[in-house]
Amino acid sequence: MRRTVRLTPWKIGQLLPLLLAIGLGGCSRTATVTGKVTYRGRPVVHGSVTFVQDARTARSGVIQPDGSYSVENVPMGTMEILVFSRSPKKGRSVPVGQPSDQHGQKEADLQKAVVKEWFPLPRKYEAAATSGLRCTVGSRRVTHDLELN
Repeated sequence: MRRTVRLTPWKIGQLLPLLLAIGLGGCSRTATVTGKVTYRGRPVVHGSVTFVQDARTARSGVIQPDGSYSVENVPMGTMEILVFSRSPKKGRSVPVGQPSDQHGQKEADLQKAVVKEWFPLPRKYEAAATSGLRCTVGSRRVTHDLELN
C-alpha cells in the first residue's frame, strides 16, 4: 500500500526551522586542532598551546606529558600559535580539596615525572610577534604538530 504525503505551505513552514538547524549544524565555523609539541626532537611535557586570530579570539589547550595537545573551538582561518611551558614545580599537582586517595597518588606520581622531564622553552614562543608559528584551519578536525627549534 503506497501512501502519498502532500507538502502544503503550512507543513513546509513547520519543517523549515528543523531543516535550517540541521543544515547549519553541519557548517560549524570552528574546529578541533590536535598535534604534538616537540623542541629539538624532545616532547614538551608540560604547558599549553594557544591559537590566536587577529588578536581578538584565543583558544587554548593543555600539553599532555607525552607532548600531545588538543584545542577545541578554534575559529576557521589563519591562526598564530603560542606555546607556554613554565616550570611545573610552581604549580599544584592535586587540586585543593581533592582527597589524597589512589587517584590523587597517581596524579602526584605523574606530576613528579613531568617535573623530572620538563625543560624550559625559549620565551619567543610565548608571543605572536616572535613565535613564527602559524596554522590555517580549514576543516573541522586538523592535525598540526609543532616542531620547535
